[in-house]
Amino acid sequence: METYDIAVLGGGAAGLMAAVASTEAGHSGLRVLVLEGNARVGKKLLATGNGRCNLSNRHVAPAHYHGDTGRAAALLKRFPPEKVAGQFASMGLLCRELEEGRLYPYSLQASSVLEILRLHLERQRVEVKCERLVTGIHREKEGFLLQTGTGAYRARKVIFATGGLAYPQLGANASGYQLLEKLGHSIVPLRPALVQIRTEPKRAKPLKGMRSHAEATLLADGTPLQKTSGEVQFTEHGLSGICIFELSRLAGQCLEQKNKKVEVALDLMPEYTESQIASLLYQAVERLPTLPSGDLLGGMLNRNVGRELLRVALPQLPKTAGQFSKGQLGTVSRTVKNFRFPVVGLLSWDSAQVTAGGVPLAEVDCRTMESRKCRGVYLTGELLNVDGDCGGYNLHWAWSTGMAAGRACARSLLNGMPEE
Repeated sequence: METYDIAVLGGGAAGLMAAVASTEAGHSGLRVLVLEGNARVGKKLLATGNGRCNLSNRHVAPAHYHGDTGRAAALLKRFPPEKVAGQFASMGLLCRELEEGRLYPYSLQASSVLEILRLHLERQRVEVKCERLVTGIHREKEGFLLQTGTGAYRARKVIFATGGLAYPQLGANASGYQLLEKLGHSIVPLRPALVQIRTEPKRAKPLKGMRSHAEATLLADGTPLQKTSGEVQFTEHGLSGICIFELSRLAGQCLEQKNKKVEVALDLMPEYTESQIASLLYQAVERLPTLPSGDLLGGMLNRNVGRELLRVALPQLPKTAGQFSKGQLGTVSRTVKNFRFPVVGLLSWDSAQVTAGGVPLAEVDCRTMESRKCRGVYLTGELLNVDGDCGGYNLHWAWSTGMAAGRACARSLLNGMPEE
């Protein structure tokens, strides 16, 4: 049976970076193994950022994260975006900054990121074994015994980078959580995050395929809880788009509370007040009194969105614009600023970008990422109870925890030195 100094479980972003960091800290003197359940490493990484791989964000800060953010703050400070970009630069990958501080590979291709990681591991003689899903871990006197469907391996230290439950079609599974529970860890309940919000089918279908810029607010029993803005995409299931994704985590929590009325309110003209919209409508009615009533909002909103809004606001429409009453125009103005959709659920793990929940950071030494429940085991990335907003924040967390774990693990093996 083969024995390694370090075994990294998972060949995604956090796992590959952990392997890279361990070889750098160990000056190639350690034998490192990556065990990946898929047929190849980096499968999910290739899909990030619509294939462009949004590596990080210049605005990384605890405010862009959820879960155990207080405990994550020190790690985020130690690994700012400049350090992540510098790590890739040292490996030969150039980055560029685009909109809203988002960092991408200069090529704008996720494959460039994966290739540079793979080349670095090859150069450092890291062994990568695919189709090796770890199904069991047992502590031994000198380390750990790892069991897979095709054999067993021994390792002095183990870095968990098995990821979360998002995108099971790309190989995501619960194996890491299950193994960590057996090692004594607890798991904050897992739920999909950065995912589409489902509404009633009768509200979703008429708007399928439409897009509108809006300010979106999540409400529970009429109380505003969170507000975002951006392009809203209407789908056959409900609401999508980055601003909707950022509401989905809290929406899921609200839905778990029985008898809560959860809604998303869209302000389709956030730059205008309700009275200004009413004034614009009065002018439109005076200017085009014979205009078909369903086209009243055609000069202000997406045409199909405007028609559906009118149908919802006024079930009985007049035939022409000139027949709208002052009260009806007031109702339309209010609805433009407060177009509500009942939230009936979230889409499944197949559509989620990230997992909320996981191992509490209280159970991990956040300086080294070593488990407080099982010494010699290190945790990274999506396994932990930290998830970020859209915009490169989740990949930044993966790189940061991977670097911290890899360096600390290697240094502890070589001379017992803690991470700087």
